[in-house]
Amino acid sequence: MRHLKKTAVLIVVALLLGLFTIAATPVQTAVGFDEINKYLNEDLDLGEGSKANPVAVIPIQHVDGPLDESDFAAFVNFKYVARDFVKYQVTYISCTCRQAADNYWTTVYFELTLPESGLLDDAVLQTISYERDPADKYTVGFWGDSDPIPSGMTYEQIRDEYLPWFVGKTYGELKDLRFITDIDPVSYADGEGRDELTVDVFSGATVSTNNVIRVVNAIFKYHGTDEHFEDDPSLAVVDEEPADTDTPDEEPDDEDEDEGEAVTRAALPAPRDLSKTFKPSSDSDEEEPCVEDCYLLACSSIDADNLIDYLGRDDVLYIDVRNYEDYLVKHFRNFEVIPYFALIFDAEAHTDENKIQLYGGTPQEPVPVYEESDKMLEYLFPKDQTIFLLCQSGGRVTMLMEILAARGWDMSKIYNIGGMAQYTGREYRPYIVDTMEFGLIPEYTVQGLNRVAP
Repeated sequence: MRHLKKTAVLIVVALLLGLFTIAATPVQTAVGFDEINKYLNEDLDLGEGSKANPVAVIPIQHVDGPLDESDFAAFVNFKYVARDFVKYQVTYISCTCRQAADNYWTTVYFELTLPESGLLDDAVLQTISYERDPADKYTVGFWGDSDPIPSGMTYEQIRDEYLPWFVGKTYGELKDLRFITDIDPVSYADGEGRDELTVDVFSGATVSTNNVIRVVNAIFKYHGTDEHFEDDPSLAVVDEEPADTDTPDEEPDDEDEDEGEAVTRAALPAPRDLSKTFKPSSDSDEEEPCVEDCYLLACSSIDADNLIDYLGRDDVLYIDVRNYEDYLVKHFRNFEVIPYFALIFDAEAHTDENKIQLYGGTPQEPVPVYEESDKMLEYLFPKDQTIFLLCQSGGRVTMLMEILAARGWDMSKIYNIGGMAQYTGREYRPYIVDTMEFGLIPEYTVQGLNRVAP
């Protein structure tokens, strides 16, 4: 039988968590950011009027590759109030996908305006730099993240194509951002020299780019503690009503308890939606009604609009037919990988002995390369299973479905759910990994199969 070698280099994930305690008594007592900052600026005399400028430890929401968020801390090493803006130097950790010995901290320099309105929402981010200050006199920042990151994205690309998008924007425009996918593509391409840029190019660099958003949010919130904003009504602290300790906790209603109830799941639709239309070719001007043997994504009943209703089922086999390199950059969790071009089909495989794929010819008329090709195909795509097939845009899935249909599969159980390119909606973030969690060097060889003579 075919033997597939897979060599994986696992990247160890290490998360450095800072816990701040103070020994006021023999019992260690956890303290908050305010107490820490008072101690640093007053008791240690690091604040204004001393040898240093005001410093602070500030909260930041860190986000990792699978988009899991955690409360963390960043450090304001420097604050200087100019006439109408404030300079900040902030140190934070971005990538946690390496061991602690290699997890360097990143330092970024900001200049945030002090608007005449006195409202934080009107404050503008006028400078962000991981290198030099605007006058090019001092090195004020340090890029502590990978360069390039595992997907190949370089710091220079982030500096030249991503960071400039933030410059000139107000806190009101930025404060609702949580992930890079929240950035409107039209807005991202707006500006001189940016019309050909696309934010999607950073889809494999989300640890770096998402944590840029997090540190921007963190420094703006700290900026709001400056006395310039003391009359901003949106920053007023509202005292909460004390809890009524005399009222016993209410018992949950029995009708709200679902323990022991059967979990209902959406019924699967037929794989092809015959109410849709499709273009039979890219040159076609008119669309035709979808039919049962049309396996294009355009005719699929399940796509980016509704796939979320059908994820996580134990009666469905989820398969990604892209190659491993694309899969590692961005993929759905728990999808099995079966590379279409590497293992299933090559047009010349039945005539070229150096090709190891199961079929040659065409997807509509596949030619078995081995006596066991159909047996292997059924091992990979079981005939008794309902199967969701995914690739990059849906094209490879269409060709695979044509092969399956030609070799006798029941196509009422096979779904073309499109490709990763379509799954950009916020609702799919919890189901997608878009950072390289490990490296993989695939090698494909065949042993024990009987090749059919051409």
